[in-house]
Amino acid sequence: MTIESICCFNFEAARTLSSVASTHGHSFKVTARARVEQDVLEQSLADVCQPWQMQDLNAFFSNPTDVLIAQHIADTLQQQLGQVVKVELRSSPDVWVACTENAIFHGLTASFSAAHYLPNVPEGHQCGRLHGHGFKVKLWADARLSDASALEKAWLDVRAQLHHAYLNHIEGLENPTSEHLTEWLWQRLGAALPMRAVEVFETSTAGSRRDASGFTIWKELRFEAACPFDDAGRYTGHSYLTRLYLHGSQLDVHAGWLRDFAEVKAIFKPIYQQLDHYALDCISDLSTYDNGSLAAWLVGQLNDTLPELRAVEVFESEQRGAAAYVQRSCDVHC
Repeated sequence: MTIESICCFNFEAARTLSSVASTHGHSFKVTARARVEQDVLEQSLADVCQPWQMQDLNAFFSNPTDVLIAQHIADTLQQQLGQVVKVELRSSPDVWVACTENAIFHGLTASFSAAHYLPNVPEGHQCGRLHGHGFKVKLWADARLSDASALEKAWLDVRAQLHHAYLNHIEGLENPTSEHLTEWLWQRLGAALPMRAVEVFETSTAGSRRDASGFTIWKELRFEAACPFDDAGRYTGHSYLTRLYLHGSQLDVHAGWLRDFAEVKAIFKPIYQQLDHYALDCISDLSTYDNGSLAAWLVGQLNDTLPELRAVEVFESEQRGAAAYVQRSCDVHC
């Protein structure tokens, strides 16, 4: 099993871009992922980004684009930590750049509203009724072969077919599961751009991803727990967010999904009942209480009942978390 720390750093800065004549400002958010201790990654990221706080970025970069800043952060952290660090830089809530070991991507968050039903679910399943969602979409495209404006244009072209639509009436979406939606978008956007991944959130806590390796679904779950704070016997507590990632190359032919989200939630329920409104040191086989240890413990609890499981993420706050990857896993993140 591989453990990856996740941390964030926010800073405010101004800049003037060659493509924009006026000086303007942003609330930047940087997320870094690496296989080092949480505190080490957090401090290293702060050391890199803190000098830019409330500064003009043109004093540090000749043309401070998102791509250039993100690549600089990733390269500097790699030099400091001696390993690849995945970096995501957001200059606005809906636009970001992501850097991995050998690639860099433009990202776009968008949305559409639509109605649908799932025709092949068991009788009485809530998704078999006509209902609707405010869908959220996240898109990644290769930044070396396209730009952010091309990604936005490609999305607007396909959004026109989806927004305020009855999805079952669209060719290719007769059974519009989240997985089929990601496949539909993957094929159409991929015809125009070098796509890295497509994600569809049908609710705020569940969604599906399509990339070259196949399909990944995730389910978010929350629990409230206490944990030991120091050697003096004091405790603290967190509102934990957990994400379970399941991966597969093939969908169930009849249902059109990788796994029913409701089924995943039901499998997690006995574990939730051990965690919610308890102290973590009451769990006999959990001896350390950091995010990475808790994520690894959850993998151990779920591995047998969810053979598709590829990763578990645990966040104690929006700024601090960790991911535990199952050995059979490919990386579920850009």
